[in-house]
Amino acid sequence: MDVKLLVVIHAEEEFDWDQGFNSRNTAVTHHHALIPFMGELIETGAKITLAMDYPFVESAGGREVIAHYQSNAAQCVEFAAHLHPWVNPPNVSHDQSVTDFESYPCNLAPDLEYEKISRLTEKIQAVSGVSPVTYLAGRYGFGPVTSEHLRTLGYQVDLSISAYCDFSHQQGPDFSEYTNALFVENAIRHIPHTSSWLSVSKRVAKKANQCPAWCRTFNSKHLTRFIAKALRISRHRLSPEGNDLSQLQAITQAQMAIGQDVFVLSFHSPSLVAGMTPYVPTTKDCERLKYTTRRYIEWFLRELNGEIVLAKDMAVSQG
Repeated sequence: MDVKLLVVIHAEEEFDWDQGFNSRNTAVTHHHALIPFMGELIETGAKITLAMDYPFVESAGGREVIAHYQSNAAQCVEFAAHLHPWVNPPNVSHDQSVTDFESYPCNLAPDLEYEKISRLTEKIQAVSGVSPVTYLAGRYGFGPVTSEHLRTLGYQVDLSISAYCDFSHQQGPDFSEYTNALFVENAIRHIPHTSSWLSVSKRVAKKANQCPAWCRTFNSKHLTRFIAKALRISRHRLSPEGNDLSQLQAITQAQMAIGQDVFVLSFHSPSLVAGMTPYVPTTKDCERLKYTTRRYIEWFLRELNGEIVLAKDMAVSQG
């Protein structure tokens, strides 16, 4: 099987994830760690889709990252858009904090969602010289009218769907019945962020990944929840945040077992500095995340004979 990998970095501002969403949190100081690590990944053979939000692009640190990789933009680095609505103009409220509901772009009024994406698009184009064609909604907040906004603004690829995941408990979208399969809607190629169900039973994992609705039964009754625990059924995103190398390999192999051939490896840019996200409380955790990312990319290229591509390479117009 010919397999492809997208390496997607959520390039964003720094904030305390336990303190909610506040428009004042716009600092970007981790660029000193991001620039060299991107270089390491490129030397390993990676191409990087850098999905940048408004504070990242506007900050001095973010602009330094963009300037450093502008010459590689066509070959190794793609400047994409990543919308965090609480820090992206226009801000329509004097209240500096937003609720969980408001943190999902798809919950905004359609005109406001469009205007925020438009302002972000203009900012990226002004700073990088490139008009982005790939979009990632913050918190995976993709909704009924988002693809129409994207098509109007010239986008060709969307990375906002999180396979098998349900955010409705936070008033977000429900993707629990989406697999990792690519699809096209309104001329936009949708590439879900890779997730997978894993289990001690490969047969159970295959069933769960092929028929995600089947997994809903494990949340409905005490007996089935007990069975799920016994079979160690769990969902994992293809990310070095919270997973070691063996888990990333298991996620990939479980999806290949059902015919999946395109994968998205992702992490948040502040995770390259200790204490900036919950995944990396210590320097040792940071080093482990970097090591895992490098080793996975090496494994994907060498052991799977895979290809690493930019998100824009997967646009409908590119075949």
